[in-house]
Amino acid sequence: MERKFNILNITSPDFLKELSIAELISLCDQIREFIIENVSITGGHLSSNLGSVESIVAMHYVFDSPKDKFLFDVGHQAYTHKILTGRAKDFVNLRKKDGLNGYPKYSENENDVWESGHSSTTISAAGGFIEAKEVNSNIGDVICYIGDGAIQNGVAFEGLNYLGSQKDQKAIIIFNDNQMSIGKNVGRVATKFSRFRIKKSYILMKKTFPKGMVRLKNAVRSFVYGKNIFATMGYKYYGPIDGNNIGELIKFYKFAKGLKGSTILHIITKKGKGYQFAEADTNGSWHGVKPFDIATGESFSKKSDQFITWSEGIANIVKPYLDKFNTRLISPATLTGSHFDAFLKEYDEKIIDVGINEEHAIVMAAAMSRNGIIPIVSIYSTFLQRAYDYINNDIARQGNHVIMLVDRAGLVPEDGSTHQGVFDISILAPLPGIIIANPRNLDEAQVMMDLAYKANTLFVIRYPKCLVSKTIFGDTTFDVGSWEEIYPINEINIITYGDEINEIIDSLKNQNIGLINARFIKPMDITILKKLSNKRVIVLEEVIKVGSLASMIMMYNCENKLNMDIMSRNVNDFLDVSSRTELKKEIGIDKQSILNLLEL
Repeated sequence: MERKFNILNITSPDFLKELSIAELISLCDQIREFIIENVSITGGHLSSNLGSVESIVAMHYVFDSPKDKFLFDVGHQAYTHKILTGRAKDFVNLRKKDGLNGYPKYSENENDVWESGHSSTTISAAGGFIEAKEVNSNIGDVICYIGDGAIQNGVAFEGLNYLGSQKDQKAIIIFNDNQMSIGKNVGRVATKFSRFRIKKSYILMKKTFPKGMVRLKNAVRSFVYGKNIFATMGYKYYGPIDGNNIGELIKFYKFAKGLKGSTILHIITKKGKGYQFAEADTNGSWHGVKPFDIATGESFSKKSDQFITWSEGIANIVKPYLDKFNTRLISPATLTGSHFDAFLKEYDEKIIDVGINEEHAIVMAAAMSRNGIIPIVSIYSTFLQRAYDYINNDIARQGNHVIMLVDRAGLVPEDGSTHQGVFDISILAPLPGIIIANPRNLDEAQVMMDLAYKANTLFVIRYPKCLVSKTIFGDTTFDVGSWEEIYPINEINIITYGDEINEIIDSLKNQNIGLINARFIKPMDITILKKLSNKRVIVLEEVIKVGSLASMIMMYNCENKLNMDIMSRNVNDFLDVSSRTELKKEIGIDKQSILNLLEL
């Protein structure tokens, strides 16, 4: 008879060690049901968490967190870990303000020992934990849990290179291979992983060897696989292992625990396991989801006849340029999120997904520009940060003509501090020759795309994670660096750009308040700035204050003695999980806060 567990009453993983394999299997099934039920209500990362249930339950069965350190790479797959460490009751507020974070969070629980949010950091982090172990007796085994998309990133390989050379140190790397990252994995490394997967002859043969015959097992492994990349780097490599078979996982985890030196356990899991729509997903659409109907798989988010996401709107604008110009569109594993996946079949040779390798995407684009191609790099604002040095040195410094579409720019709901798109302006604006634009509607975006192709320099178009009117009239014209006086300059004036214009434009009608659409953050419209001399100016932005448009206006005002009375509302700290409306209120750029400012 199947044992029923009250998932909400779990306070610690200690009870796992008393369970039989049959009971553990039953628990995994119930955790999977719990995740589906809760994520269908709140939204969240679904497929990755469904596939990783058994492998994380087995981790807590064999190892002793928090003394043994569990480092979850990215961290979006750690829901089972959160459930087993007493947070199931908090899933009702998953990814909500003051609720359960979608990623490991130090302040949430002592078992969350590494915050990530971005990929490929845990192996390097393991090096730090192992060094600290020499002076900190509270550190036991160090276990990295990393996916096949994340392990292809250069940062992960830097960590692998280091740990593999440390013969007297030990990390256990659980390499979770589900053949998907956010979307389908690409590249030569992914092909090599496929080679590991198909060697079923080894999987059958290794089961015939008794526990003690490790040398013979290794000999067979080497015969079947040859010298694989991990063994070459100094690791003991075991796998592929069925990552959804908890009995087999426990056996290999215990084996790795007893070994000396760093070990890689290559587990094969089914992303989306246990939910038919997620299992059938081949493009990553069930990676992160909005609330949905479990029975049909349909999202509860109603599609509007008048609005689409900015990502979809920009993708539709870009599509004709793939026909008109010698262009390539490059994405670091975010084609689905940025809505370019719909064009893959039609433009298979012009759309390039490089996987989770932002730095490579930038350098590749720079080289294309040197050789007669106008590359478009589609990248999330938060991931752009990882590629900054290459944007600086290989694109901007060399004067290369590259168009960057910076998606999820500004305030980003639900994913917390690691995914806010608030730093791109402050790190990009200092680059000489760069053009940074932020449209408030798709008409402006269309003109900016035309200008970007003519610019012959690094041209950045940034846009938020929210809805925009799908209408494009096509009758808008303006030049690079020009701003728009939506309401004429007055004694009190608001300068802002992008979606913020759309949210306040009606509230300021007939208020005798100047409203300026600063659609170009760089270069600034000097003519309008001079007209603001001796006026009161309020600058509103969804970006970090230092290096923002407001700071550049303040600098220009000071250097040119324009005597503007300038006040700004920007981001001043890392922002945690909240809705977009709550985030705006937090930094003081919601409608009511703006009206309060105007009364000062």
